Amino acid sequence: MKSSGEESEHLALISRAKSGDGRAFEDLARREERALYRHAARIVGPGPDAEDVVQDALFSAWKSIHAFEGTSFRAWLFRIVTNRALDRVRARRRRPELPLEPAEDEDVIWAEPAAPGPDLATIAASREALVVVEEALRGVPEEQRAALLLRDVEGFAYEEIAIMTSVEIGTVKSRIHRARVAVRNALVERGWTGPAG
Repeated sequence: MKSSGEESEHLALISRAKSGDGRAFEDLARREERALYRHAARIVGPGPDAEDVVQDALFSAWKSIHAFEGTSFRAWLFRIVTNRALDRVRARRRRPELPLEPAEDEDVIWAEPAAPGPDLATIAASREALVVVEEALRGVPEEQRAALLLRDVEGFAYEEIAIMTSVEIGTVKSRIHRARVAVRNALVERGWTGPAG
């Protein structure tokens, strides 16, 4: 949490950036750059694509900073990065998305989530498990993955995520739930039994 002095400085930087001060915007962007890259990398994969997403998003933010009227500059940047990352994934998608429900004539065995298992943040606390979680996340549809990352990794509220992704709050909650179940199912399929197992 920011002190009142830090908050005042932050608001002053936003005001200066809105007035066209490039150095003020650069200072604001630098503060969030690593978190933005991590978020983009979790959606599009690490490397040049994630770097491009962040660069495109920051350029877009700079071009439209004068229109920023929100209360959270960080949430605004994350919204732009999320949208750019999802656009990138859609643009390079070569395979169709898997349906949420199997065809009626298909015999599918669904693994039940580990219950009552720890939440994703607890699982990810272990470096070893983080690799497995990251692999499991790659199999989750991008809208669900983005919502889950914004909530469980970046700590945004459901309301903020709804604004960032331009969907209803119920849709956000549904996407997060489905993503959590998919990640847990993938972990269970790999033999994960939780921290005690």
